[in-house]
Amino acid sequence: MPFQSKYRSPTGETRPWTLKEVIQGKPIDRPTHPMMVHIPIAFYLGALGLDVLSRLGHFPAAPVAATWLIIAALVGFLGAATAGIVDRSFMRAESKIRKVATRHMLLQDAVAIIYAIDLAVRWSHRHDVHARPLWIVLEVVGALVMTYAADLGGQMVFKMGYRVGGGQS
Repeated sequence: MPFQSKYRSPTGETRPWTLKEVIQGKPIDRPTHPMMVHIPIAFYLGALGLDVLSRLGHFPAAPVAATWLIIAALVGFLGAATAGIVDRSFMRAESKIRKVATRHMLLQDAVAIIYAIDLAVRWSHRHDVHARPLWIVLEVVGALVMTYAADLGGQMVFKMGYRVGGGQS
């Protein structure tokens, strides 16, 4: 369905979209959180790959490129997290799906904190030719936590049926 500039009720009345509805993707008839999560995931893993590459080969720009990927990932995280928080706000309190969503959210927040720490410790050395081992360790830990948290998100959709076919729990 194409972009809808206003909400149209079943009775034909129209009104502007609320901010929550816009964040959820209602005007484009698509959930936004699943679209946004790929940005931080790809950039976090890309930063890890570049830092490992800087240690294994001759790629002197890799650490600075990885630094910019981490910044972009954290910005992307803000968008994905905002959409996720709005989605979570519509879940019934104390429901199983909300408990899983809360665990998913807290783990993804922990990933962002890990990468923010990585950014802070690397910033003054971002132009070094080789990534420091601490950066790689932080990124591996962040990637492992992120993978588990992403799996929880997948379970909410594929095992618990949240927002599949427009249904909600």
